[in-house]
Formats: sequence, structure tokens, C-alpha cells
Amino acid sequence: MPLDAKAIRTRVAEELHARLGERWFKSGSPKLAVASAENLTDFTIEFDCYAERRYGEYDCSLVAVFKWKKFAKLYKDFGQWYEIKDPSSAQFKTKSSRRQSKEFLRVSVDHVYSNFSVPGRWPYCAVDEQDVDGFIAQCVADFDGKVGAWIRQWFTWGSALNVMDGNSQLCGAWRDTAYFCLLEQVQGREAACKWISGIDATGCPEYLAAQVEYLQSQVCGRASRQLADKGS
Repeated sequence: MPLDAKAIRTRVAEELHARLGERWFKSGSPKLAVASAENLTDFTIEFDCYAERRYGEYDCSLVAVFKWKKFAKLYKDFGQWYEIKDPSSAQFKTKSSRRQSKEFLRVSVDHVYSNFSVPGRWPYCAVDEQDVDGFIAQCVADFDGKVGAWIRQWFTWGSALNVMDGNSQLCGAWRDTAYFCLLEQVQGREAACKWISGIDATGCPEYLAAQVEYLQSQVCGRASRQLADKGS
């Protein structure tokens, strides 16, 4: 096959469906969308294949993308509130940033394989079709091994929270919102509000501090006011 990014992505997806499809991926779709009876959450998990051209070679990697409607709604509500708080922030919103705002988590398979250590495993270098076969074999081994085990930890709410507790790197700039959402799912609103109330965002980057303020004042504060109104 002619070696280009599109051909690599197509070949990888087709081969992973052929080798792992019944155990991992939704049938009838060209995408690498996880479909497992073991998944008791409503996370939508999909793998993106990247093949980036670099000096005549292709750096190949898989990235796991987690989407969750509950989180997406909360993050959208925060975004609308933040635009009112800081109208200038609207100019920085792009199609890409709006797409990413729906993502609960985006993580490289190479990082998972390396236990998120630095330096981790490098992307797989492909210069010919044989190298692409090697990358596919690596992906299969990942799903059958450490990476597959890590993904399965997201198949129940409790174990997903344990994963978040064990790795402060996950979810990046929206971690506090993501963690609040997951903690609420597992332990309830009261526990989530107690957790966020203990965070002092003084000195944090503005966007991160704004998320803490929103959760404390608008989500938890509103809930407290509603309870007070019911009791009066």
C-alpha cells in the first residue's frame, strides 16, 4: 500500500477490528469505538490513530478519547458562566476547543504503557508497510496487556474514581471539573461539594481558579440555597 497517513490509519483500524473486534470494538463501524458488555458506565471510549509525517517517516500512536454526557453538560454550563464573567474569553474559543470541551479525558496509549513516566514510550516509527504491521502488533499486545487492563478500570464508576485518585495528571486543565463530576457520580453531590469546598484556588491560573469558583458558588452554592429554601 502507498504509505501515507490516511492509509496507515485505515489499515490500523481494519486490522484491530479483525483481530480484537469481538472483544473490544463496535462492529459495523470503521471507528475504533469500544463496545464491551463489561462497561457498566456511560463513558463513550474511542481510539484515535495518529500517523504524523516526520522527515519521511511516520510517528504512529493511538490515543484513547473518553466522552461523558454528564461532564460535557457541566463543562458547557461552566463555559457559559465564564463568558459572562470574562467576556474576552469568547474570542479564544475555536471549533477545536469546543470539540475538546466535550472530552472528559484524552490520553496516549504510550503514556498508559509507560505508567505515565517521563520519558515514556516513543511513538512507533514507520517507514514502510512492514513497520505498520509492527505497530499493529504492538497495539494488539497493548490491548491484551497493560493498556487493556487500564481501560477496563474505567468500566465501573468506583474503579474509574480510583484511577483518577491515583493519577493527578489526568484530565489536564479541566481536572477539577472532571473529578467533581466523577466524585458526585460515585458518592453523591454532598461529598463532591465537600471536596471542592476544601480547594483554595488562590494563585492558580485564572481558568483553573474560575472552575473552582464556579463549582463552589454556582453548583454547590445553588444546591445549598435550594436546601435552605426548602427548610424555611
